[in-house]
Amino acid sequence: MRLCFPINDNAGTASTVYGHFASAPRFLVVDTRDDRCTAIPNCDRNHPLSGCNPFSALRGERLDAIIVDGIGDDALRAMNLCGFPVYRAGSVTVEKNVALFDSGSLIELTVQQSHLEGRCSSGESGCNCSDHCHPTEE
Repeated sequence: MRLCFPINDNAGTASTVYGHFASAPRFLVVDTRDDRCTAIPNCDRNHPLSGCNPFSALRGERLDAIIVDGIGDDALRAMNLCGFPVYRAGSVTVEKNVALFDSGSLIELTVQQSHLEGRCSSGESGCNCSDHCHPTEE
């Protein structure tokens, strides 16, 4: 399996999952078949100084899943349209999340279709940029 995680600093599987998918400095792709880790800068490879661009950064990647701590509806929808299921991280480290994914313990996120879709909340609803709410049980 090829699993993708938003991260700040690349420490391999000891890396901490970054709080928000779209603004992560880089992504870590973990290939669980050979325990290989590859860090990918979160930018347009043709225009690296233009800022965060997860869609361009992950273009052409073969990913079985993306595991995040927080993600907006627009980014979630785009990743799903690219064929990437997105799961809510169940731990702080990449290594623990790989194990949780392998055991089937992570929850797949769904687009919420809210009036604030794709935007970060001010926190009034109990959600904010570092802790997006994506309840799947209703």
